[in-house]
Amino acid sequence: MVPTRVALPAMSGGQGQHDDPLDRLAAEEDWSRRAKAVENQVARERRIPSLRPGRTPRPRRDREPRGGISLIFVALVVVMLVSAVAMWTGIGHPSLVVFFFVLSGWLVTLCLHEFSHALTAHRGGDHTVAEKGYLRLDPRKYGHPVLTLLLPMLWLLIGGLPLPGGAVMIESHRLRNRFRDALVSAAGPAVNVVAAAGLLLVISVAGPSSAFDPSEQHMVFWEGLAFLAYLQVATAILNLLPVPGLDGYGMIEPYLSPGARHAGNKIKPFGILIVFALLYFPLAGGLFRDATAFFLDVSGVPTSLADYGNHLFQFWKSW
Repeated sequence: MVPTRVALPAMSGGQGQHDDPLDRLAAEEDWSRRAKAVENQVARERRIPSLRPGRTPRPRRDREPRGGISLIFVALVVVMLVSAVAMWTGIGHPSLVVFFFVLSGWLVTLCLHEFSHALTAHRGGDHTVAEKGYLRLDPRKYGHPVLTLLLPMLWLLIGGLPLPGGAVMIESHRLRNRFRDALVSAAGPAVNVVAAAGLLLVISVAGPSSAFDPSEQHMVFWEGLAFLAYLQVATAILNLLPVPGLDGYGMIEPYLSPGARHAGNKIKPFGILIVFALLYFPLAGGLFRDATAFFLDVSGVPTSLADYGNHLFQFWKSW
């Protein structure tokens, strides 16, 4: 703060200007008075904020994850239902409608599979799954878009077999106990088991007894439904294999010794490649197909229905 400069009064007379002590004293008193006034003003200004009622700061809210079902999932359900109606009524090319029905139906169950993992983990203590978007049924949130979605989809289109697709990151240390941890892994395949059981039950009760029944007017519908049921059975079997990285291993992992779990963690990144290699060999691939066909035979669903459904699904092979 720059001090105020005060001019001393000039004295007239033959002697000219001279220094009068009384004038200096008056000037000093005036300066002291002004300085005191400035100090009082500053002190007053400092007291004013403390006398005003302070505003209660609003608590900072962290951004909550968006809720609701993903529109992508809703669109997949709509495509599945529309294509199912088209198969039943005979509208459109049979191969195209079966293709859209099976592909959308497989993606819907994939989302439900991963959602079931996340929901079980959420109820078991890991509430971070909501922040990660796993409870919205959004396929974009379930794992790597290439390794866990695109690659299994390509394998489905080319080979007619569903590789395990999708993944959710569960923070197991937040779960309450080992049983909850194992239950999280079991929740995903349970969706495929329920879907397979429901589809096989409908086909066995209301569907044709053979794929060569000429009196059946909705054969395309039953063939597409049977192939989707076949995929659900196959997905359940694959996911229940005790291979590190798959749900079957996740169900027993919490009860393994630390050494066994450490070894399994090293294999987990290559689990899906191990499954791919096993299915590539004719012996393992044949055993897998026989196991899947066994469940169709037990339920009373002709395997020929699923075979024709697969033929319609892979329409590009016949064009």
